[in-house]
Amino acid sequence: MTTEHQDQELLSLCFTACTGRPPTSVTALRQHASERRIYRVQDASTSLVGVVNSNRGENDAFVNFARYFSSVGLAVPTIHHYDAPRNVYLEQDLGDTTLFDFLQAERARTGEMFPAAAESYYQSALDSLLRFQIECAPGFNFSWCYPETDLLPGTFAGDCAAFGTELVTRLLPEFDISSLTRDFAALIEFLEAADKQFFVYRDFQSRNIMLVGGKPFFIDFQRGRRGPLQYDVVSLLYQSSTKIPADSRRKLVARYCSQAATYHSLNEESFYRFYSGFIVCRMLQVLGVYGRQGLSAGKRYFADSIPTALETLSGELHSSDLPVELPQLRVCVRRLLETLSTSGVV
Repeated sequence: MTTEHQDQELLSLCFTACTGRPPTSVTALRQHASERRIYRVQDASTSLVGVVNSNRGENDAFVNFARYFSSVGLAVPTIHHYDAPRNVYLEQDLGDTTLFDFLQAERARTGEMFPAAAESYYQSALDSLLRFQIECAPGFNFSWCYPETDLLPGTFAGDCAAFGTELVTRLLPEFDISSLTRDFAALIEFLEAADKQFFVYRDFQSRNIMLVGGKPFFIDFQRGRRGPLQYDVVSLLYQSSTKIPADSRRKLVARYCSQAATYHSLNEESFYRFYSGFIVCRMLQVLGVYGRQGLSAGKRYFADSIPTALETLSGELHSSDLPVELPQLRVCVRRLLETLSTSGVV
């Protein structure tokens, strides 16, 4: 029996337990970087999304997070059924339209790089992000976080290591990744001085924002943890595949800071002091994922995103806004870009 067939049988049992009726269809949905197996489970009157994931810690985190966020009025999928021992849950079906899909469709329709309708959704998403980050943090149980409670220093140290092993060693096998150790340590030390008592969504990007009835809903927050405000803002505005114009990014982050002041006594000077460093932080994280999923697993979307992310990283490493020197990382990124331009590896 194939894995998919086993999943279908398990999800059919869960759907029946949840609704009192067997489903008429169990259809696999596309997944991106996740190891979770995701399905749409339906009968004539009900459609749910079923998730099968052998990582119990990640499942517990997602379900606990979702129930808490829902209890305080955030737009997240309702959990309808959770069979923890069998590593499966059923959640609200939010449809198929992500913010990424909407942005691409509006670009095609209007010919504009960042159409007004898309910008409005980005503003709404950042408004909701503040609720996740600041409003929810005091009552949030950070012991639910998996596999770590805090973004810094441990999570980011792992991201730096993954950048080296998953991307650099695949594109530059002769490069001594140990030479990056001092730069990574300096960057982590600098970023640890940022205010970091907030909830960090961790992967707050347009493919994890669903549009339902003209309202954004939020998914894939199971790797959330405690950390700084800047990281999630960067994750949304610097997503490689969206290519949001620089002036639009500046406008959105300025509005975000203005809105944040209604929740928290935000020190804008401090926020911006660390902002460029978190762009570097996020680019290192996603490039590690792109290396693993794009170069090792052969997923084209991730491989195609590598050059843009490297260009963004290079730009920040040479920016006057970055208050920490990272000379070896500069050398590494320059050589990666040279390799991509001459070899056509990606």
